[in-house]
Amino acid sequence: MFSPRILPRLTLIAVLTALIPNTATAAFAAEPRPLELAVDATDAPRGVFHSRLTIPAAPGALTLAYPKWVQGEHAPSGPIMQVAGFTVSAGGKTLAWRRDPLEMFLVRVEVPAGAREVEVTLDYLSPPESLGGGGYGETPNATPHLLIVDWHDLLVYPLGTNAMEIPVRATLRLPAGWRYDSALAVAAGGAGKDGAVTFAPTTLYTLIDSPVLAGEIFETLVMGPPEAPVHLSMAADQRASLAIPEARLAAYRRVPAEALALFGARHYRAYHWLLALSDTLDHNGLEHHESSDNRGPADMFTDEAQLMRQGNLLPHEYIHSWNGKYRRPAGLATRDPQEALRTELLWTYEGLTRYLGDILLTTRSGIRSVEQTREYLAWVAANQDRNRPGRRWRPLADTAESVQILSGLPAAWTTARRTLDYYDESGLIWLEADTILRQKSKGTKSLDDFCRAFHGGASTGPALKPYTADDLYAALGAVVPHDWRGFFAERVYAVQPRAPLGGIEGAGWKLVYTDQPNEFQKLRAKSSKRIDESFSLGVWLKDDGTIDDIVVGSPAWEAGLGPGMKLVAVGGRAWAPEAVPAAVQAAKASTAPIEIAALHGDVLKTFQVKYHEGERYPHLERDASRPDLLAAILAPKGR
Repeated sequence: MFSPRILPRLTLIAVLTALIPNTATAAFAAEPRPLELAVDATDAPRGVFHSRLTIPAAPGALTLAYPKWVQGEHAPSGPIMQVAGFTVSAGGKTLAWRRDPLEMFLVRVEVPAGAREVEVTLDYLSPPESLGGGGYGETPNATPHLLIVDWHDLLVYPLGTNAMEIPVRATLRLPAGWRYDSALAVAAGGAGKDGAVTFAPTTLYTLIDSPVLAGEIFETLVMGPPEAPVHLSMAADQRASLAIPEARLAAYRRVPAEALALFGARHYRAYHWLLALSDTLDHNGLEHHESSDNRGPADMFTDEAQLMRQGNLLPHEYIHSWNGKYRRPAGLATRDPQEALRTELLWTYEGLTRYLGDILLTTRSGIRSVEQTREYLAWVAANQDRNRPGRRWRPLADTAESVQILSGLPAAWTTARRTLDYYDESGLIWLEADTILRQKSKGTKSLDDFCRAFHGGASTGPALKPYTADDLYAALGAVVPHDWRGFFAERVYAVQPRAPLGGIEGAGWKLVYTDQPNEFQKLRAKSSKRIDESFSLGVWLKDDGTIDDIVVGSPAWEAGLGPGMKLVAVGGRAWAPEAVPAAVQAAKASTAPIEIAALHGDVLKTFQVKYHEGERYPHLERDASRPDLLAAILAPKGR
């Protein structure tokens, strides 16, 4: 987000030459005039973004496209249902338009003789609450105090050109007095009065890849070293959210150095974490080359439970600058937002990022302690192993290939169908790959060496270097020879009834269950306001007693309970959040089943749950017969 910020044209064109036919490149060269985009976000605090576009056009048929497939969301989640006020005109006259009957993201219009451009107006309506689809445009993008501009929500472009290289000149008007940050460069003299900003000319690809965060309560902190400049820009609904304890801030300041030690190079000029802190936004993160769109709870930095659950957000999205943006599976390196994404390799795009960001960087920087990471690993392993009967029919690869139908689903029936397990389970697989590299090389090589070779190289600005699965296997084999194709075929593409625990075991630990709470699980349940009895009775409950989800085959399932039922009494006591754990403990010393009264619709039923093993929580226990590789894996490497 510092000058120069425009994606180097030579770098991008070199990549696109391999992806885009020469005819498209020639067509683009013949029409150099930029698309003009003006966004008025002054009404965004109540949910309305106004957009006006001037699009170069020739007389005749013109097809305008609204971005459909969103990079990072891995799905056709362009929020076209939130577009209103769509008009097209030329020479001051309104033009009729028709939506394509088979492709809802395309609009057909006839440009009149003599016209050299068309003007389009549209409004993007930020929903007041999540629509449940999983895409960022389907969740709130503004509050009364802050806003996020995701450019792909706010524009259309001419279909049939090289969309990646369409030149764009964008302006943005913000509410008076609001501050902002973005990876986009500001044009000379572009920081005008009254919240008006004119950005330097760029490409459609770079524009879409560079969101804007703005707010009236705003702060930017310098985080990274001079050789890898990183800034943290925060907009919040309340000033207290920006009061980050110094010890926690110091841990985040160590992340860039740890990343440089891991990869040996960077592929951005300056990187910005854009972080919105609000309890009315969906909490998630979306990666970009030189920034990330992060959204966390208001007390993300000040509450222990929230930090345990959300602390890995910034390291995860930062890792994507290398793994996901610079090195990207070929099926995700598309030339046009209308082109379908092939998501098969999300087990490396997201799964490897889960391992490198959520485990390595989060621990090596000190955001989480080694002990907390072990608790996190135990919870992940147990959740994939005991709480996923759906794994008996669905291979892990299918959770990646079917991401567009699995994203945004409700919690109910997750155990039976699986969810986006390519995140957590793939993290376990990459831990196992790391232990194999260390074991076979007798400690001289590790996954760090693979990262330096595959994602590092020479430092560059934003660039794209696509890869295939064969490239991945070859790069691992160059570090340490092994049947890497067979390794991933067995764990990713074959149906596996049990979770891949080889990495935990190879690192010198084993998964066990005790009656002592798992720290990560306990704090996660607290921050999500849920009761987690998934490893005992086999249920997750809301605070009001409603069953969020159930483990198919668990004691609660066998008793006849199911998602959506609402507990009204447990063990003879009226419902209270503490009633279930109390009944579970009491049943350990009894032969009688746990009696649960629950509402199923308008019917009150009594269920007899046969369970007497007491509370069960996952932990990692040291295996003294093996070296402790996990300690070496999690040890800091940065200066």
